[in-house]
Amino acid sequence: MSDSRLPTHLLVSALLRQVSAEGGNGVILAKGDRESGTYIVLLRERDGSVKLVERRPSAGFGFEWQVTQEKTPENEGEIYEYCDRRHAQDEDLWVVELQVENAQRFVAQMRP
Repeated sequence: MSDSRLPTHLLVSALLRQVSAEGGNGVILAKGDRESGTYIVLLRERDGSVKLVERRPSAGFGFEWQVTQEKTPENEGEIYEYCDRRHAQDEDLWVVELQVENAQRFVAQMRP
C-alpha cells in the first residue's frame, strides 16, 4: 500500500470488536475491497431507530463522521434501499450495521 491508511477489512474488524466489547453487536451487510474500500455504518439504537453514518469532508479540510439519514423502525427500509443502491454503484463499498446503546456518543468517538 502506498499510504499509511490501514486496510479496510482491518478497520471494519476493529469496529465490530469495539462494538462487541461495549455490549453491542454488528454484522457486515456488504463487503467491498479488502484493502482500499470505503465503508458506511448503520447504527441501530435500542429503540429501533436507524442512523446512517458516512465519512464526509469537514470544514478543516479533513474528514469527519456525520449522520446523514435517520429513520424510525417504520421507515428503515429506505436506508437499506439507499445502501443497496450505493453498493451497486460502488462495489468497493462496505456496509456495516451495528447495534449500539447510544449512537450519538458512538459517532462522536469514531475516528475519521
